[in-house]
Amino acid sequence: MTASPEPPFGIVRVAPFAGFFQRFDDLIGSATTMALYFIHSRRWRENHDAALKAFLGRPGTTLEVFLPDLESHELMFSLGKHFEDGPLIPALVADAYRFFARLARDFGKPAHVWLFGRYPTYSFYQFDQRAVIALYSNTSAKKELPAFEIIGNGVLGKFLAADIEDLKKECRKRGSQDLEALIEHAAP
Repeated sequence: MTASPEPPFGIVRVAPFAGFFQRFDDLIGSATTMALYFIHSRRWRENHDAALKAFLGRPGTTLEVFLPDLESHELMFSLGKHFEDGPLIPALVADAYRFFARLARDFGKPAHVWLFGRYPTYSFYQFDQRAVIALYSNTSAKKELPAFEIIGNGVLGKFLAADIEDLKKECRKRGSQDLEALIEHAAP
């Protein structure tokens, strides 16, 4: 019996982002660690709210969250220009801040949130040794986005792990309890 070959570059599945709906619940349900990096991902948060709360309610789980820095006016301006729902981006990011602050109050996780100031080229949803990476479009036109499920020890998984470590060096680390004050301070 021969071992099955590693998938190319560690990619185990390619599909439109929306096609990962059930897979996200499966990954969340089996994970002990999770790292999330996105602009606001309102629909994803709403769709997986129960799974996220079940994850946080399990002992021994950890959650790391990376969100745009509302105080980075250049980033907020750029995000606003790039997406069809651009004028709503600051409010949607503020909603994500509030969402994770509520989870922290209810579950004690995440203890802090990482705030990024650079324009993102992709989002990631990491679960132990698996992750889903979703690309962003280069235009403001709304379209179905491609996503890849990857394994941690493949080329893309190693890239993601290194990127996460670099993000932690570049991002501002804020306590979850400080997010509401950040929202108020960043308001125009």
